[in-house]
Amino acid sequence: MNLQEREVGDFRIYAGALDAARGGYTAAVEVHRVRGADQPPEVVFSSDRVSGGHRFEAPAAALRHALDIGHQAIRLREAVAS
Repeated sequence: MNLQEREVGDFRIYAGALDAARGGYTAAVEVHRVRGADQPPEVVFSSDRVSGGHRFEAPAAALRHALDIGHQAIRLREAVAS
C-alpha cells in the first residue's frame, strides 16, 4: 500500500494505491474538510473503488488517479455550494 496526502484549500485529500489481488494497484481516496464553515472536520468523500476495477501497473499511476478524483470531489462540492 502506498499513501499520499495533499492540502487543497479547506480540504485534505488522502490518496492510496492499494495492492490488487491479481497484481497491480487500485486507487482509493478520502477527502476531509479540515477548515472553514465553523464546524468540526468531516469526511466529504470516500471511495476505495474509484478506479472502477481498473488495475494500475505502478503505484504512482494509482495515486495520481486517486488525487485527480479527490480534486474533482472538491470542485463539485464547491460548485454545489455556490
